[in-house]
Formats: sequence, C-alpha cells, structure tokens
Amino acid sequence: MKTLVTAILAAVVISLAAPGAQACKKSGATAAATTAAPAGAAVVDSSAKPTTAPVAAAADKPASFKTVTVADVASKLQQSKATKKAVIAVFDANSAEMRASAGVIPTSVLLLSSSSYDVALLPTDKATPVVFYCANEKCTASHTAARRAITAGHSDVAVLSAGIKGWVAAGQAVDKPVG
Repeated sequence: MKTLVTAILAAVVISLAAPGAQACKKSGATAAATTAAPAGAAVVDSSAKPTTAPVAAAADKPASFKTVTVADVASKLQQSKATKKAVIAVFDANSAEMRASAGVIPTSVLLLSSSSYDVALLPTDKATPVVFYCANEKCTASHTAARRAITAGHSDVAVLSAGIKGWVAAGQAVDKPVG
C-alpha cells in the first residue's frame, strides 16, 4: 500500500512540475471531452473505474521522452496503413474544444485527462512506439501524458511538439468530431 501511495504521489508531482502546465489548464487541455469522437477513434469512459496498475515512482524511472516531427508521425501512420499493422500508437491529450475546432489525427486515441488517463489504453507491448500530442508548442498536456506512459513502463515514448495545430499547418488530414 505504501508503494502505491508513493507512486501516485510521484505521478502527481511530475504532472504538477511540468513547465507550462498552467497554460494548458487555462485552455482546457485536460478537461473531459464532451463531443463525440471521430470514426475510428477510441475515447476513455471517465465514469469507468480505471484499471490502472501502480506506476513506478519517479526516482525509479527517468521521465524522459523524445520529440518527433509531423513528418515522422505521418510517415509512421502511412506505414501502418500500408502494412495494415500498427507500428505506432498516437494519443490526443487535447480538450473537447480544441478537438472540435482543429480536429484530431486519424486513428488517435482520445484521452480525457493527460495526467490521470487509464494506462490500460496504452499498448500491452511496452516497446511499441507511442506518441502524444496536444495543441501546439505552448501546451504541455502531451508532456504530462508522455511522462505517465514512461512511469507505466513504456520505453519508446515521444511527443509531437507541434501538436494538432502544427499537424494542420503541415497540410495533414484530420478527422472532425461528430455531433
């Protein structure tokens, strides 16, 4: 029990210590989604009890992730489409409002919270590349979500720092929420 409490406290400290985290909270990046998801997207049910396994304490695992470009993510998604095998898992840490205005990267899993999403949403193979994104370089919800994946034991974690706004600016396709 003491280990679980330590792990939870470490996760809270990591998410609160993220630089610029307040900017995302002001924009609602960690708010629950209220719009319907686009076709093919997964949404976390906030009313369900999380099946989150205890995560390692921050001291046990460094909270580091790499950054990737729009071209990197687009290439991996195209490779997944061509081979019909997922080679990357993409997670959206944006607010419902941002998703409604900018759209979402096709096939991305929609998180209702960047700091407390159910880690069971992540691939079971912890070596599978996972990428998190939020609005843009000024928002750090994706950083918070990435750190959570790292503390859950995932080894290939990245952030698309350009976010959905960079994705759209690069001319990449988006799905729009329905409803």
